[in-house]
Amino acid sequence: MTAAVPTIPASPPDQVDLRQWIPVIAWSLLIFCLSTSAFSATNTGKIIDPILRFMFPGISAAAIDVGHMLVRKSAHFSEYGVLFWLLIRGPMAERPYLALMLCVVYALSDEGHQVFVPGRSASLYDVALDSSGALFSHFLITAITELA
Repeated sequence: MTAAVPTIPASPPDQVDLRQWIPVIAWSLLIFCLSTSAFSATNTGKIIDPILRFMFPGISAAAIDVGHMLVRKSAHFSEYGVLFWLLIRGPMAERPYLALMLCVVYALSDEGHQVFVPGRSASLYDVALDSSGALFSHFLITAITELA
């Protein structure tokens, strides 16, 4: 005789399983950590600038500054694209506009956090960039769904 394996009852369709929030919370914490002084432009320059010099020998100082800025701004765009994707694949499936709104609110709060971080500053431009990353993720997911 075998023992019955206990099962977790399925949540009703209108309820969200709290475990679906774990990847979202983990990613949000990563975004929060990336907005600390450890990831200021001065500190990331110590890593990004030598890589740019290695990849493009003879690159000018001005081009390094532009490349460094592009890498940093691409990170903003990508972070929030992933955040939207995690939300829509998990706790906010079927609610893309609510997920998008949550991304914008988190971007605003993240920039607000940077006001209090030495070596960092808040920027509405970064909020727009973060939000556009989430919006692009929405468009990409929609396009892939339409093609499938």
